[in-house]
Amino acid sequence: MNLDPTIARLAEAESLLVVSDFDGTLAGFSTDIYAVPVNRDSLAALTRLAGMPATHVALLTGRHLAGLAQVCALQPPVVLAGSHGSESAEHAVALTDEMRGQLREVEEALAGFAAQPGAVIEAKPFQRVAHVAELAATDQAAAERLLDEVAAIEVPGVRVTRGHNIVEFSVSTATKGTWLAAEIERVQPAVTVFIGDDTTDEDGFRVLRPNDVGIKVGAGDTAATERLADIPAVAEWLTSLADARATRLGLPRPVAERFEAVAAGFSAEVHRVHDWSAATPCAGWSARDIVNHLVTWYPANLRNAGIDLSFTHDLQADPAGTWFAFVEAVRGLLADPERADAVFTAGPDEGGTVARATAGFLLPDIFMHTWDLARSQGNDVRLDEDYAARNLAGLESLGDALRETGQFGPPVSVSPAEPAGVRLMSYVGRDPGFGL
Repeated sequence: MNLDPTIARLAEAESLLVVSDFDGTLAGFSTDIYAVPVNRDSLAALTRLAGMPATHVALLTGRHLAGLAQVCALQPPVVLAGSHGSESAEHAVALTDEMRGQLREVEEALAGFAAQPGAVIEAKPFQRVAHVAELAATDQAAAERLLDEVAAIEVPGVRVTRGHNIVEFSVSTATKGTWLAAEIERVQPAVTVFIGDDTTDEDGFRVLRPNDVGIKVGAGDTAATERLADIPAVAEWLTSLADARATRLGLPRPVAERFEAVAAGFSAEVHRVHDWSAATPCAGWSARDIVNHLVTWYPANLRNAGIDLSFTHDLQADPAGTWFAFVEAVRGLLADPERADAVFTAGPDEGGTVARATAGFLLPDIFMHTWDLARSQGNDVRLDEDYAARNLAGLESLGDALRETGQFGPPVSVSPAEPAGVRLMSYVGRDPGFGL
């Protein structure tokens, strides 16, 4: 594999912090700020990276967290930092009475702007943002003139920043630079990469260390050391990084860490689903049925160990949300030694622990169904070579007993030169060309 030198270095890093902006980096622009086109491949790549050992991922955006939740489906362990870092689980800023008073002054000063056709004021916890995207869609020159007027407004103690079809008024001293510097100090990564496209991202680029990587998206002067052309280029770059780092690290052995990595692979494909009714390589199953299978049999089996794995879900209305709730529930289970070490008193796992059964059955099931879900959407995915080979060897050792379960079709012949993941899925009866 011929890798970009930067990606090769990041893949090899002892520990890695990946931080990305959202608008203009992972998502395009729209006249409706809550109807922006989000690049699914970028979400998938960041999700995979977040599940890897010694790899931390954060989204650092000017959007407030409540608004971000409406357009971005990224889940823990991805860290979300909103309002340029003023809102986050780490390094949050407290909103004071003085700040509230300043925001009221900004609103009064923007009263005339708000009355203009095509102008919108967005209220965020620490900011008020003047948007002209709707006006710019029909008259960019008029939009620029209006922004010029708004940018000239001065309110004591309020920072004014101009961006893409916006002017932002902030009462917080936090910037993407202050948040990123604090996160680097907290995580202590060997290398940090920060990706952004707008004026506010320059604050982040300027705090990066000499060994770190700043990537500017699009044209314009920048403090970043590297540049990507556009949002699709970001997705391609992140995917290449995720592929390279996954190959370098492999899957960790501890059950909880392996669950994070394997579940992240499936979650990545969940982000890429565009049709939950689509057929899968599993005969008679839709993409939604794959999720239903995983979130149903495992909790049912846990009852034989006296454990009720409860989580809120609505599979029909929200299969993605159902899967994410399941992941959170299993993560909590494996983090609790009392439940992880609980012993089955009945069923096929009688005498074994919950952790052992999870490693032996749930993880391989998620792993293989990741391939099924990807192919249902016309996507390809390369399964971890070592883990796929070991699962294949284990299934082959069962001989005829494997088919007698009725859960697997007859093996499909493929070349021994194929990747282990393809050979594994072909052995359990999947069509290796399905969906491609």
